[in-house]
Amino acid sequence: MRYSVVLLALLITIGIPFFFQQKDEITGTADRTLVIISPHNEAIRREFTFAFREHWFAKTGENVGIDWRTPGGTSEIAKFLTSEYLAAFENYWRRTLNRPWNVTVQGAFDNRRITLPENPADDDEAQSARRAFLGSEVGGNIDLFFGGGAYDFIMQAEAGRLVDSGVVEKYPEIFNENVIPQELNGEVYWDAGGRWIGTCLSSFGICYNTDAIARL
Repeated sequence: MRYSVVLLALLITIGIPFFFQQKDEITGTADRTLVIISPHNEAIRREFTFAFREHWFAKTGENVGIDWRTPGGTSEIAKFLTSEYLAAFENYWRRTLNRPWNVTVQGAFDNRRITLPENPADDDEAQSARRAFLGSEVGGNIDLFFGGGAYDFIMQAEAGRLVDSGVVEKYPEIFNENVIPQELNGEVYWDAGGRWIGTCLSSFGICYNTDAIARL
């Protein structure tokens, strides 16, 4: 009898999260799919999936599917994107531009430190590769990179892997020094070129027990 009670309690404990789990009210085949790469856990991904699909359906009448890609943390995502863009650009350089691939091209195309002369005719091989990459439609089959700190997105943007979303330009009444400043106390909140936008603010601190410290 005692074991039956324990087993019943265990089953109830396991079943409660499923009982209260939100149901996705948007059913049917997706009219379009959004591919998102993210370090966020399943709980966060589910909440955003449900809210965005509901919002998009109310706004457009379309069912949107969310294809989450979760290779790991932000560092793993950065490595994944680097690999994806390298393969995509090599294919573009070889097959579309019909140009020979070498270590100079490989090391230059996403190198943010390379500056380009005004006249493309003055490009050396490294600059030519960088210019070709920035002017191409080469991508990594990912629509959105969601999650991570400002530093990670600054690096991705400067490498040329992010493009303008149009949000900053569309809402100048929000993205300005009086509402959401671009920078505050040394922290950057959004990219002036619209390539990335912070979605939340977080702070870190130390919690301590004043009574325990007083006893010391």
